[in-house]
Amino acid sequence: MVFLQALLFIIISSVQFVMLELFFGKNIFEYSADIVIKNVLLIMLVNLIVSSVIHKMKPALIITDIFFLIVGIANYFVILFRGYGIVFMDFYAIKTAATVAGNYSYDINKYFIAAVLTGIVSIVFMVILLKVTKGEKRRYFDVREILKSLTGIAVALLFILWINMDTVFFKDVTSLSWDHSIGIEECGYILYFTANAGEASVQKPDGYSAEKVEKVLSKYEQKDNEQCADEDKPNVIMIMNESFADLRVLGDIETDKSVMPFFDSLSENTIKGYAQSSVYGGYTANSEFEFLSGCSKAFLPGNPYLQYIDDYMPGLISNLKKQGYDNAVAIHPYNASGYNRNRVYPLMYFDEFLTKDDFRGEEKVRDYIGDLEDYQKIEELYEKKEAGERLCVFNVTMQNHNPYNDYSYQFKEPVRVTSFLSSSNVNEYLSLMKMSDDALRELITYFKNVDEKTLIVLFGDHQPHLPDQFYCDLMGKNPTQFTQEDTMTKHMVPFVIWANYDIPEMTIEKVSVNYLSSIFLNVSGLKMSDYNRYLLDLYQTLPVISAPGYYDKAGNLYELSDSKSKYNELLNQYEMIQYNYLFDKDNRLDKHYQIR
Repeated sequence: MVFLQALLFIIISSVQFVMLELFFGKNIFEYSADIVIKNVLLIMLVNLIVSSVIHKMKPALIITDIFFLIVGIANYFVILFRGYGIVFMDFYAIKTAATVAGNYSYDINKYFIAAVLTGIVSIVFMVILLKVTKGEKRRYFDVREILKSLTGIAVALLFILWINMDTVFFKDVTSLSWDHSIGIEECGYILYFTANAGEASVQKPDGYSAEKVEKVLSKYEQKDNEQCADEDKPNVIMIMNESFADLRVLGDIETDKSVMPFFDSLSENTIKGYAQSSVYGGYTANSEFEFLSGCSKAFLPGNPYLQYIDDYMPGLISNLKKQGYDNAVAIHPYNASGYNRNRVYPLMYFDEFLTKDDFRGEEKVRDYIGDLEDYQKIEELYEKKEAGERLCVFNVTMQNHNPYNDYSYQFKEPVRVTSFLSSSNVNEYLSLMKMSDDALRELITYFKNVDEKTLIVLFGDHQPHLPDQFYCDLMGKNPTQFTQEDTMTKHMVPFVIWANYDIPEMTIEKVSVNYLSSIFLNVSGLKMSDYNRYLLDLYQTLPVISAPGYYDKAGNLYELSDSKSKYNELLNQYEMIQYNYLFDKDNRLDKHYQIR
């Protein structure tokens, strides 16, 4: 009897694993045996806990069958709009995900049908089996039943303790958190989800102390930190453009219209190039956090806006305000609550936050406020400001947000891929990028004709999530086959720093988003903190530090986990500084993060 119950327990747990993977379009025979065993063991852990709590195995398996079926269905639809399933850290952003998800249309495929049928068959089988054995009577408070349950819970706790302490169970899993689609693809959903949950907290870096951070940052103190005269201070416009990307970095792609002609033409008083983003296809707020803070997602597993910012944080905006930018305005033409921006922005010293509620009557591009209308709001702020006041704006656009399946929207200048047969999703995205380029031309033309000095920085938050077939056509391989270098390329976004007055002109081939604000400040002639000067110095040696990896100045690519890298000490210093800045509230060295 016990043997049959144990066999049933293992079989149903295995079926639940099969069902979950079908929602991801996966055949479990594609996994190695150890991956299958680890996933099934984690599912058995859930089943064991539920069985122990209610003292009955068969009803427990029905409950978990239903639970995993719901989880699988939810994952299927989440994958459709962003390319990977639900991970633990998404629970911090569930409100944001819910508001965006409503804009998507959904289709089902054969894997979805197979998964749902598998789940239903398992549930029906367990219900029938429960009816067959319904004569078995057990009292909930029976001593033997309680002892069995306590034994089950004890086994579960020991297993949890073991996988948390053991170095084998999650080997080569947690390091994949920078690309969830690959992690889930290679490790199975339950295994990857559990590993991702284990990375939700930030550990103190090895050897950390505030004294060590002080020793590093004190080298960058400047007593004669002169700032430019008031009349020379430029209007500061910072724009993070949603999914603003140049797909040409991925390979030779030809289109019937030039997608970024204005961006390509910029050269006078212009610094431009490509920045490395730590995210792909989503998690927009992580890129803006890197820009505003100078921190890198290379050392942060979660989403800072949702998890880590709970107090005032000195940085780019507070330092601008100390230099006479009295009214710092954030703009995002969508929901104020997305990624907790309405709570976080005041802690970053923004004075105003304009959202979609401040855009009235504008014609939308698909379901979102367009870049042109967005930039016109910046122009409106410039025209309304007091004489002598300097504009300070940080703008997160919305126009190019996925999904790219709005077949009803009519583009005035649609763009089509001509070098290969491409999906409508790709053509829609490129058409949106053409509109972004046109809007950028209008914005720069406007400020080219104003009398006051104005400095504009614009960068993309991440590349768009596009169908796997697009990458196969363009790069000859599926994203799951990407090398680390391919992945770094998939995280490249264009950026531009432009001024309506003389600034040095250059092209920067490699930089990461965490350095952009320091480079921007350096060009502006405004005061910088010791921390900004430290970042500019680090940039000279390691121009790219991002979640997928880092480059040195010679262009050599390294994995963050490379224990033999000669740059580990520099990375450890940066991680310690970032920890002091974000987490060590009692010992935070504010004097180095804010100007004097």
